[in-house]
Amino acid sequence: MAGEFYFESDLLSQALRKSIDATARGLKNGLTDIKNDWKAESVDIAPIDTGNLREQIKAEVFTDGNGPGVEISANATRGSRRFNYAYYIHEENAGGKSVNGEKKFLDKPAQRNQDKWAQWLEDEIQSELRKAGW
Repeated sequence: MAGEFYFESDLLSQALRKSIDATARGLKNGLTDIKNDWKAESVDIAPIDTGNLREQIKAEVFTDGNGPGVEISANATRGSRRFNYAYYIHEENAGGKSVNGEKKFLDKPAQRNQDKWAQWLEDEIQSELRKAGW
């Protein structure tokens, strides 16, 4: 004796499509929160003389390419030769003992907040998935 079982897969397919969209929304929301926090902390601890370096710290969320993430950079220049002193301070450990701030102003917040940011990302994705019915 043979038996058969059928189920309506349209609802499952619809739920899976919703979960992909929800995950993408949660990912983007979480990465945006991380970007804003990272930039704010980097600006707060960056060396300050004229304020130019702090004004030139940029951060952006990317979701395509090799994978999603946040990129932060500082390209502060001064003078007619356009010397990038942000790079010089951050990467070359320049500026003497005191630069009125942290020399590794982009790295320090990332080191300090890695676990917190991972939790934010997880929470945002879970929240969006719950909203989508999971």
